[in-house]
Amino acid sequence: MPPLPGQEEPIKRITKIVDWLITRPDCAPFCEPVDWRGLELWDYPEVITEMMDLGTIKRRLERGYYQRTYQVAEDVRLVWRNCMTYNADGSDFWLLAKSYMRRFEDRYRKIRQEFDVGEDDVPEEDGGGGGGDTSSKKSSGSATKTPKGSASTSSNLSDGKSASSPLSAPKPTLDARAQFGSNLFLLSGVELGYVISTCEEECPKALESVRGGGGTDCHIEINVDSIPTKVFDMLNTYVLGKVGGRESGSSNNSSTKSKSSSTGSRPSSPSSEKKGPGKSRKRQKKE
Repeated sequence: MPPLPGQEEPIKRITKIVDWLITRPDCAPFCEPVDWRGLELWDYPEVITEMMDLGTIKRRLERGYYQRTYQVAEDVRLVWRNCMTYNADGSDFWLLAKSYMRRFEDRYRKIRQEFDVGEDDVPEEDGGGGGGDTSSKKSSGSATKTPKGSASTSSNLSDGKSASSPLSAPKPTLDARAQFGSNLFLLSGVELGYVISTCEEECPKALESVRGGGGTDCHIEINVDSIPTKVFDMLNTYVLGKVGGRESGSSNNSSTKSKSSSTGSRPSSPSSEKKGPGKSRKRQKKE
């Protein structure tokens, strides 16, 4: 069915957001249905009763499935909620879904400010705010969990320029930054995707896309020296927690390059193996 009158332009705008998400390398786990049979996640359909992925949303948009813009937004939110419901708080996929949820809401909020997205016809409460979770009608069992402990650190980075203490945090030493850059080579694709996503949100100037000699091999380089102290401290804590027991020779990508001791670089693809948003949950052994 075609969009309702007045919904054509906002649906075009939100389609561009969906297209942007699909082109993001580290968003690949959300672009197709979770292969819960192949991953032996036998409890997945019990926990997630309404499955959704960005590829399905894109196909629905192409077929004219949505009549109102807010319906597209609810399906996109469902992708993040499903991932954050099934995976443990603070896990790699949980953090990645939370990061993309924030970025989607930031972009969708601008559409809501310019257009009527069709929510006025719906008898459901909007939930207030200009871009919060307005899709509670989808599935009460898939509600987004409240971040716990350090998992909420990223969302607090922009809450103020300084903490309540009048003393600012000491700047990291050159050795600390160099070690951080070396540890980036030990991260998995999803873990590195979280680091890159955080840098894109908090300090985009620290990222640089570099193509190889043939012009086809694209790398994203992280200039560690350009990461602000507060962001660096948060990312360093995250990275140290992930690479604690890994050896320096166990890098997931031998083609990784680095310009300096304080610059981490990896190919823009988040991982060489296919992963799904349900991957970090403990699997049940097959009888």
